[in-house]
Amino acid sequence: MGAVSQLRRTDRLIVGSFDAAAHVLQQRARVVVLGAATLMLPMMAANLLLSVLAFRSFDTFQSAFGDRGYIGAESGQVFVAIVLQSFTAHVVGTYAAAVLVPFQLGTEPTMRAGLGMVLRRLPLLFGTWLVTHWWALLMALGIATQPSAVGPLLLVLWPLVAVASTLGLLVGPVIATERLGLRSVPRAVRLVRTRFGASWAFVVVTGLVSGSLFLFISQLPYLVESTGLLTLGSYGYLVQGVTLEIALLIVVPLSALATAQLYLQLRVHAEGIDLWQAAEQAFGVRA
Repeated sequence: MGAVSQLRRTDRLIVGSFDAAAHVLQQRARVVVLGAATLMLPMMAANLLLSVLAFRSFDTFQSAFGDRGYIGAESGQVFVAIVLQSFTAHVVGTYAAAVLVPFQLGTEPTMRAGLGMVLRRLPLLFGTWLVTHWWALLMALGIATQPSAVGPLLLVLWPLVAVASTLGLLVGPVIATERLGLRSVPRAVRLVRTRFGASWAFVVVTGLVSGSLFLFISQLPYLVESTGLLTLGSYGYLVQGVTLEIALLIVVPLSALATAQLYLQLRVHAEGIDLWQAAEQAFGVRA
């Protein structure tokens, strides 16, 4: 008997995407987490290295923006963190689609196949990230250099930021599954436009859920220290850096899986690929 597809149509695109993502994470945790951790290692290493350098040379540390000491360490790490996290999320999103889509269509995903596909397409991923996330570079630069001005501005313009994120939301899953090269960008935009309101809401909900979870985990060192159970002292900055990486290791894969599931559901609604799969399983030929 052939593989049985687990793909089912749902009208609850946002909740259904997170529900399916949690199911896949539970069923294939090793493939998802270890694969994502492998791809996130460069980002985590860079952030930790910056934390260590700032810790060892706290008084003399100077960022690329000319700030020194504590302010220099903060501005430099903020810029690097935003840029690296944005690109890494793009890469991990592609890997997550390489795991979730085969699983939902009835085949067994492997970490080796997923990582191999992502590594072969790194130049393409970098190019599509620049095309769809150029605004993230500007935002990172503004937050690192003028946080007092950019922060309030983002509170007003966050709907536009969500629109920009929505337009590039499905590029990674398209690259992983449809192999269209640079044409993945317009293909992803066309697919998002079929349910733009739901896709925009998905971006907002994902940001709120991921941000809340990330904030809670990242603040654990301060919470522990405030209770008096542990005193971090001068190592607090370094411990905070480690905690941030652990938080990212939890939040990024879950968000990436939910995005891959949304991609599948949009194709179900717009193209009926669940019917293709049912026909192939029933008759042995693709409809």
